[in-house]
Amino acid sequence: MTGGAPTFPMAERVARFRDYYGRRNELPLLGFFTGSEYPLHLYPASRSLPIDRPLQPDDFEVAPYLADCERLFTTHEACGGDFIWSGCAFWGVPWLEAALGCPILADHTTGSIHAEKPTRFNGPEDVPSFDPQNPWMTKAVEFLDAMATASGGRWPLATTRMRGVADLLAALYGQPEFIFAMMERPDEVQAVADRLTAYWIAFGRLQLEHIPLFHGGIGSFYYNMWAPAGTVWHQEDAAALLSPELYAQFIRACDERIAAAFDGCIMHQHPTRFVPTDFYLEMNFTALELHVDESGPRAEQLYATHMKILEHGMPLLIWGHLSEADLAWIFSRLPAAGLAVMTTVAEPAEAGRIWQRCITT
Repeated sequence: MTGGAPTFPMAERVARFRDYYGRRNELPLLGFFTGSEYPLHLYPASRSLPIDRPLQPDDFEVAPYLADCERLFTTHEACGGDFIWSGCAFWGVPWLEAALGCPILADHTTGSIHAEKPTRFNGPEDVPSFDPQNPWMTKAVEFLDAMATASGGRWPLATTRMRGVADLLAALYGQPEFIFAMMERPDEVQAVADRLTAYWIAFGRLQLEHIPLFHGGIGSFYYNMWAPAGTVWHQEDAAALLSPELYAQFIRACDERIAAAFDGCIMHQHPTRFVPTDFYLEMNFTALELHVDESGPRAEQLYATHMKILEHGMPLLIWGHLSEADLAWIFSRLPAAGLAVMTTVAEPAEAGRIWQRCITT
């Protein structure tokens, strides 16, 4: 594969990310994502997952995923740019939901694994204490240990996708039942959220114990950012279903605890419905990521939010299927310091053209 953007030495890319987090970068960081956003389509190793029953840890044989990692790393390097491909415990698995007792099922049509409500959930007493010997937790560690060996220091490892407390409440109670529970049984939901927060933090720490340092830091699952040591990736997609008041009452303290529990924390956001950006700017996050969704507002429409994040002094990652108009707007209107951009591409040659247009000229 040829025709991509320049491929820089890893140490140089890491130095650029250090400047990005310190808001010292003179140019925006630019990287490229190839392939499907949906994990079962991106990782051929997942094609054998059964669809007629809930998945179990033994359904995930690690070795085939290592071959996928090699292919994805090679493809990413062919695209070039500033970003660094990262491996993690297969991010298609809803690890926390599975460990908490939710049945998880593969859907090869959509390319995702989704969680269903557990057969029994009556409140905080049904949220287990964290157990590193839970079969799902030992499978995640198996992935990390095998990937560390396979990488041999060529690419970093990262914590996997971990849905936040709002997402976990939605999985355990159902949607929109978790919102009704907040209004009808607030004390119960507060207690559940508290236990889920502790579980989330424990799982994050378990992974970090098995992630070797890469140029003094780690990776960041499919966003392919180098991150300071001890950084986790966080998301609260189900917060979009809440009002600002419900988020503040039930979720805000949980996110503050998570951000404070780690040396670094990057928060993912979608610009749909309610987005808690104003709350996040007051938390101890390392950076904020904001999608440009295909069916959502474009970069120009998100300008005020992008500027709010950057002017607050928070590094920003913009990720999405960015059009020529999106890229032209971002690279001409947003300040460079603390700005990183990852756009999807079909092939390395497209990455080369975008780099030429946005960075070289």
